[in-house]
Amino acid sequence: MNRKSDRLAADLGELVEQLRFLEATLTSSRTRLSPGKCTLDGETIEAELLAEFKTALDQTRHSVWALLEGLAGYSGYTVEEVLQNYRMQRASELLHALRGQVQSAAVPESAAARTFMEEVQIVAELALRRHMR
Repeated sequence: MNRKSDRLAADLGELVEQLRFLEATLTSSRTRLSPGKCTLDGETIEAELLAEFKTALDQTRHSVWALLEGLAGYSGYTVEEVLQNYRMQRASELLHALRGQVQSAAVPESAAARTFMEEVQIVAELALRRHMR
């Protein structure tokens, strides 16, 4: 390995250690919750920062998962293709899981449900237009 890849491997190792430390801190009996914030080892963390961290962590987790899936069944795809295939698979699984609830009207009326349905409609319309050309 060259110096750049050595540094990347070291950075990944450090991130693993930091994430394990963070997990231990988050689940510690010393963690306190109150409206809009939590206290970790005496430090107040706003819910907004935790939500931003969660979003970044989720995106990274999904990218790593897709790359590992792609490596397991490597067939010459580019990284972009592996990520796109993984996202489509995840979306299909989520839609399949929701299908029964939508059919039985078990989906609650909420802002999240409306936003989700709007996004599904937009993606479906875009895909239909693309494939109707």
